[in-house]
Amino acid sequence: MFYGLRSREWVVFFAIIFIGITVVAVRQTSAGNDDITGTVSKAEPSTKQDGTPTRPYADARQCPPSTDMIFWPKEGRSIPSIPRGISVCFVGDRSSGNGSPADDEVRDR
Repeated sequence: MFYGLRSREWVVFFAIIFIGITVVAVRQTSAGNDDITGTVSKAEPSTKQDGTPTRPYADARQCPPSTDMIFWPKEGRSIPSIPRGISVCFVGDRSSGNGSPADDEVRDR
């Protein structure tokens, strides 16, 4: 395969190989910002209220207008399963012993 090459052809062959290796090496060193090495920081959990059971809104007025039901969950009481088509908002501004008979509110669309 390479037996018939003259000395000039060998020089050109090794020059191409050397240029290719140099280009790859330069790209690897200049791409230092895109490498995967380094420290991994632990993401902070979201503390923003979003109207879910784990992060309820502080006030019912924060619920989106498209909300169908508003829940004020009580401690120790399980959350009922809600069908997908119903938009629910959880609010944590009422205590469990406020004397109110209604624990939820239904909005008309």
